Amino acid sequence: MKTSWLVMFAAVGIAAAQVGGQRQESLKGVVMKNLAPVSNEVLRIQLPRGVDRKLKNGLSVLVLENHRVPSVSMGLALPASTLDDPPDLPGVAEAVADMLKQGTPSRNARQIAEAVAELGATLNIGAQYGARSTDITVSTLTENLDPLLDILADVLLHPTFARDELDKWKARKLSALQQARTNPFFLGSERLHLALYSGDARAVSAATADSIKRITREDLVNFYKAYYRPGNALLGVTGDVTPDAITAKLEKNLASWETGTAHQPKLELSAPVAGKKVYLVNRPNSVQTMLMLTNLAIGRTSPDYIPCMVMNRVLGDGPSARLFRNIREDKGYTYGAYSNFTASKYMNHFTASASVRTEVTAPAIDEFIKEFRAIRETPVPAEELENAKRAIVAGFALSLENQASVLRQVMTQREYGLPADYWDTYPEKVMAVTAADVQRVAQKYVPVDNLQLIAVGDAAKIAEALKKYGSLAEFDADGKRVGGE
Repeated sequence: MKTSWLVMFAAVGIAAAQVGGQRQESLKGVVMKNLAPVSNEVLRIQLPRGVDRKLKNGLSVLVLENHRVPSVSMGLALPASTLDDPPDLPGVAEAVADMLKQGTPSRNARQIAEAVAELGATLNIGAQYGARSTDITVSTLTENLDPLLDILADVLLHPTFARDELDKWKARKLSALQQARTNPFFLGSERLHLALYSGDARAVSAATADSIKRITREDLVNFYKAYYRPGNALLGVTGDVTPDAITAKLEKNLASWETGTAHQPKLELSAPVAGKKVYLVNRPNSVQTMLMLTNLAIGRTSPDYIPCMVMNRVLGDGPSARLFRNIREDKGYTYGAYSNFTASKYMNHFTASASVRTEVTAPAIDEFIKEFRAIRETPVPAEELENAKRAIVAGFALSLENQASVLRQVMTQREYGLPADYWDTYPEKVMAVTAADVQRVAQKYVPVDNLQLIAVGDAAKIAEALKKYGSLAEFDADGKRVGGE
């Protein structure tokens, strides 16, 4: 049986067994790192290159053949971004994506849902704010591929955008938005986007109540016609299929999809914001403060991407990282403290965050800044760095056991124009990162002198303490500036 990709674990772990009352084990190439034993050798990985096909309508198709399991997964990245929403009407791209499954001339919303469920399949559609595409993902057993493709083609090519279903969508969204505005994370994320991406479409992190109310069926139809085009979309397919067979099925099901390409947003990645600033969102009587420490950083194609991933693994990616061990385990200020890079085509920011008790707001910020300074000023000890790199490589290797995950990796390589062997050499590149690399990217991208601090909490209790971290601007839970500009 042909295997589309190969993941070779080079002596990972200890092979042990009880034979005749004696423990038989091989310790070759194994080093103990206080937690799990791992090999000294780097995992050797070879991902599939895939087979490229082009449909008559211009749709690019990437096929990863894998017959280990009788199932098929597909992901369609459509050039229909929330960044293309009309400037005064955020929410249109989201509404179009959500409404695709709400009815076609031959099926209503309930019939679509029931048909997918009866096949034991999945069909998900979503438009995330700031992403460069609307994504449609499906999965099914091979034997049910034909009926699922029929449903997929129906919802993709023949949405009715019925006014009564749109009214229901609006009611649901308004209710969800009202609830979201009580959520500190939502309020913090909203302020973060406004602070870092002021002046363009990336500043929008959600539709507003006003825009939801004003969206019409005509808005959805116009957006759909303009952006749901096959010419610059990419469909990835992986699983128990052959390139010829799936191409033939797709040609048949998508034959009526009119050819054409969609406009792509033209937004450049910006440099970090200068100066220290504090954005306080007031939630009276809140017992916690939601903290976000942020600034602009790297895009996905930056040569600093892999060193930043290693640095972040040390600093704040998970419960073994410094922020968690300090602010939760040592200080007990929070249930969790983390950091991450949002690095994509259009978004490029670093964020560290935690929800802390109101009374320790300032001490918690001080600990964040302390850890920021430490990773910028002091080389990471060899053992800590080695553990971080091995954790990244092991997690990556384990993700390749899932064929949908492999498909996402290969589509990422295509989307960003990364080298064909990018993922094959990824473990080596991770393991090659040095303490000097970590310190260099920390100094470049972890903010201290230009820290943008977002705090969501009780202004009466924390405003005065926040002033020492930068010039302060206060907002209410509706996003309105308190005290004017």
